[in-house]
Amino acid sequence: MNDLQEPVDKWVVEIEGRLGNPDRFLRASMDGNIENCPSIFGNWQSWDDFGASFIPETNKWQFVACMTHWFGLNLKSYYEYMQGKVDRAWSYYHGVDEQFHTAENSKRFIEHLLVSSCFLILVMVYVTDNEGHRKVILDEIAKKTSFPKCQTETDFGNLFNFNHNIEKIRLYMITMNYQIPWFVLEAVCTELSNIRNLLNTPIHKFAITCLPKIPRMDPSKNSENGTLPEGGFKHLLHIFHWSRTLNGKYTINPDDDKAMREFHIPSVTELQLSQTVFVKDEGGSVDVCYSDNRRVSGVMRLAPLHLLDFSTQLYESLLRFENHCWLPLEVTFTAYVACMACFLKTESDVRVLREKGIIPGTSFDDKDVLRFVQKMKTFIAGNLTMPRELVVLEENVMAHHKRSVYRLIGEFKKRYCSNTWIIISVIAGILLFVLTFIQALYGTLSYYKQS
Repeated sequence: MNDLQEPVDKWVVEIEGRLGNPDRFLRASMDGNIENCPSIFGNWQSWDDFGASFIPETNKWQFVACMTHWFGLNLKSYYEYMQGKVDRAWSYYHGVDEQFHTAENSKRFIEHLLVSSCFLILVMVYVTDNEGHRKVILDEIAKKTSFPKCQTETDFGNLFNFNHNIEKIRLYMITMNYQIPWFVLEAVCTELSNIRNLLNTPIHKFAITCLPKIPRMDPSKNSENGTLPEGGFKHLLHIFHWSRTLNGKYTINPDDDKAMREFHIPSVTELQLSQTVFVKDEGGSVDVCYSDNRRVSGVMRLAPLHLLDFSTQLYESLLRFENHCWLPLEVTFTAYVACMACFLKTESDVRVLREKGIIPGTSFDDKDVLRFVQKMKTFIAGNLTMPRELVVLEENVMAHHKRSVYRLIGEFKKRYCSNTWIIISVIAGILLFVLTFIQALYGTLSYYKQS
């Protein structure tokens, strides 16, 4: 154990000396007089590299000043709260050697978490989609400030020089390297300040309104029915993942011994040869479903793969979380990427899914899509156990694909029904044959009648 050894009153005096007057700071920020105004990017320390400097630049302590002045954040209560939870917070950072957990480093560590939590809360107010929550917060701020009131998120952003694209900010909030323990941020919002009382809603639900908005990747029922993960959330990325996955599906079973690296199903064009059709899933969840309930066709139902400028960073964070997390959680995105990596082997495969609307048109061309999928596949841990749903999917797909009758039908359709003109030509040839046969038949019959 590495308890905090400095007396709480001495620590509070030291921190208060760094804070200054938030009104003076914000007025200077509005006037553009601060040489290095706080910036959204670069404020959070790395999840993997926790050695250099825990405490950001001096002016970034003004986020703490604002939280204490506007929302009653109690520094003494924060220090006392963290006294028994330093080791728990350290445990979230697996790259940090335990020898580094000295009393002095632990003191600096909780100071970093304090600054980061206050910073994140103010950022969340800026980027939230819930106008009602933002208005409540801005009204509270207006009561405590001595300069003109801020009415919109733009006004609020100007106070802190948050002059950046909102979607980029949201993306950084769930980037794996920038996560901090959720229990610390939650405590700052609930037990140590009046943020939760102002919002009148669970803090994790408020957080969901602040996270990236991905087309056709709607929040799942998890975020509605209140079924929280066992042991609570670990960080904002965990909340985003939980709110976008299907509860109970693609869960790793320790008793299964089939590794993810063994998963294999044919590509899109190969599956078409065995009468498998691809359909876009309109459900809004990241999922892959297969059925062969038609007489001669299998149906592969896929959630759309929306590729945007930030898709690489988003999927990388989600895959790293699923593949290297010590929690029992659904590996939904891993399963989806594993399937896509099998489906998309050539540009022809990509074109088929584009035609079906499964890969909507973006700045990614066919080669970019292939590169993206194959790169994401490298983030899947080879020793990760395959979820039961993928095992069943692989078995059903391969059983259908190997049936010769389906392959014969698929080959016929590819050769003679691949486009409209070929179909018309085949039909015309059949009609011509039938008419010629009828003509020959009538000619033969008339000959016998004459004789």
